Amino acid sequence: MNEEKDELLPGHIASDFYLWLWYRSETGGGHLDLGEGEEVDFWVDDRISFRTPGEQKVSAVMTGEHPGGSPEARAALAGGKVLRDVRLALKREDREYMVTLKGPLIEVSGAKLPGLVKTGDTAEILFERMFLYEELGLMLRGLFRRFAQLRTSDQWERGVMPQLTAWAHGQAEAEPPQDA
Repeated sequence: MNEEKDELLPGHIASDFYLWLWYRSETGGGHLDLGEGEEVDFWVDDRISFRTPGEQKVSAVMTGEHPGGSPEARAALAGGKVLRDVRLALKREDREYMVTLKGPLIEVSGAKLPGLVKTGDTAEILFERMFLYEELGLMLRGLFRRFAQLRTSDQWERGVMPQLTAWAHGQAEAEPPQDA
């Protein structure tokens, strides 16, 4: 990764995005309408990592089944750490995807696509694979677009950040967020 490029990007945006995804998956049931009839279900899968603000090096990693629900993950947040990477599962209709979002550039890594056509000619298999990659990109762009709209609105500071902070410290209500 080019360090000069990293310095030009606001690193907290990626951390905010990862935290918002985690929060939405835990409090909003992980279901989001992306607009134009596109919907996605998502959840933090089996890995999240944290860093100390101002540093890029990983300082804590939680793995296993539902690491976001662990007391250690909440303690890392309450202790001032921010998310660096998140392994996300996405579901659209009957197709499930896995992907890791990494670092301040929100790099996509380790994508796992749903099962492919087992029979058919090479072109059919290629077209299905292209469709699945495009669908994964559509879902990720849709999630980031929803986050960016919220992050740049007045609602972020007035409503979402207090909800996120309370949730991170275990003080959030059980009610799902409204447009958060």
